[in-house]
Amino acid sequence: PYGQPVGGYNDAGLAQSYFKYPWAVAPFLDGYAVSDAENNAVRLIRAESIQTVNGSTTERLATTQLGVAFAYPTGLAADEEGNLYVSDTHNNAVRKISPKGVVATVAEGLSEPMGLCWKNGALYIAEAGAHRVVKLRDGKLSTVAGSGEEGLADGPAEQAAFSAPQGVAVGDNGAVYVSDTGNSAVRMVRDGEVTTLAVRDVSLARAGLTAPRGLLVQGDRLYICDGFARKVFVLRLG
Repeated sequence: PYGQPVGGYNDAGLAQSYFKYPWAVAPFLDGYAVSDAENNAVRLIRAESIQTVNGSTTERLATTQLGVAFAYPTGLAADEEGNLYVSDTHNNAVRKISPKGVVATVAEGLSEPMGLCWKNGALYIAEAGAHRVVKLRDGKLSTVAGSGEEGLADGPAEQAAFSAPQGVAVGDNGAVYVSDTGNSAVRMVRDGEVTTLAVRDVSLARAGLTAPRGLLVQGDRLYICDGFARKVFVLRLG
């Protein structure tokens, strides 16, 4: 429609470049990586330009120098060694791109992995299609929380229920915060128990929290990006 932003795919200067559906951002090399989900690509924002790190697009049927074709990349996370982790959502895998451009698959056989968070040597993954959160450490996957059944239920982590969680963040105290997107809720996993911190009030016609996704922990505050509500909410912790 007239007046709406127009997406596309173009690597160029900052003002001339186009994205189609930027999903997440994380530090990488000398700039910031952005997952451009609908272009099936990971892009790199540098001081004066934007380039494709790797991937392919339906608009430009080519694979870049790294030779990896992503299918709807979403979540990103970076570790202390400068590696970039990418949720290759429609390929049901998580990839790692080293600072030298080497791409490796670190987890596969997942179901629509989305939000990522690196913390204390482990990669936390919001596995939207399996309605759970998993953790990758030393090449081994384990379940953080979620029975695998869709629903909204607190309690012991292995019995708790989520609905298509899309975001995850981890606090310094070890608490795992989850954007339970399908339930319009934010949940917390701590000491093996899941609790609901916030949930949409359906009695309000213009309720706030609707489709939480991106999460960021800063001190005693949790910042929540809600794409549907077009708002960023702040939740005080503790």
